[in-house]
Amino acid sequence: MKGVFSKTNDLASASYAVLKRDKSLLAFPAMGLAASGAILGVNWLLVNLATTGLNAGSVDQPGKWGTEPIVWMSGIATTLLICIVSVYFAAALTYGAWERFQGNTPTISSCLSAATQRLPVIVPWSLLTGTVGLLPSLIRNLEEGLKHLPFFIGPALKIVAEIFNVVWSVVTFLVLPILVVEQTGPIDSAKRSLTLFRQTWGKSIIAQFAFGFLGFLIAIPGLIAAGIFAAAGAVVIGIGIGAIWLLLVIVAMATLIGIFKMALYLYATTGEVPGEFRGAGLEEAFVSRKKLKAERKASREQKKLWRLGQSAPMGDTPSVDRLSN
Repeated sequence: MKGVFSKTNDLASASYAVLKRDKSLLAFPAMGLAASGAILGVNWLLVNLATTGLNAGSVDQPGKWGTEPIVWMSGIATTLLICIVSVYFAAALTYGAWERFQGNTPTISSCLSAATQRLPVIVPWSLLTGTVGLLPSLIRNLEEGLKHLPFFIGPALKIVAEIFNVVWSVVTFLVLPILVVEQTGPIDSAKRSLTLFRQTWGKSIIAQFAFGFLGFLIAIPGLIAAGIFAAAGAVVIGIGIGAIWLLLVIVAMATLIGIFKMALYLYATTGEVPGEFRGAGLEEAFVSRKKLKAERKASREQKKLWRLGQSAPMGDTPSVDRLSN
């Protein structure tokens, strides 16, 4: 794990090197968050206006409030709309990273224009991935109707849904660069992402999740500061500091991950490492299955020798290069 996080730190540093040259890329996750917040606010206002007198405390069964048609229909619509907005601004960020790797200087207007031109592929993909993201919530809402089945059915379905979501996020990790560069439809983009994933197996694919852990570590100082102010009685100030710090971390990490995705896509499709990522270990982000099997075979042979109380002679240790030929 130490090696994984070391490589992740190198890749994050390379992404940061790109970000330092184009700080305007930070604007896109920020605009995405702002737009999503506005959509949530409008949804809350409309639902409250449409359900005057109806709330979780005014019905016979408060738990049933969430099943009211106006509530869950607006919830689904809001979720899908937020997904479209998020993917739109993420596509603008991805295009900006692509422009930088091509040697050009991206601007906010050029990136937004490029994302707008790609709306015919962005919207269908957003609806597809947003629908997939709704599966766990849908299963939770169906739990009432599953009570007549064996007790383990509900939890089992939840686990399956969560596993499916994780697999979906990993397999479709490179969809955004594909949408931006190749401009294919949602199904073709998902298949293309799966193909890239299957062509080269990620020896350090966990780095994708390590970015999230890295963001968590960066968030800790802000949370500690917020806790100190809250403990001193300045609760409002503490909450404000914590919220602002978390928003800054979310925006920064979303930008770094977007840059990393484009760099990874370019390396996976062209075999060439983009400028700032040279020497950052990007070549080790994906390792072919053939090489991975060879490494495992070499490791098994070495362990077999150790169990027999022997040591492999110098020069005779199975090497990946020899085994992979």
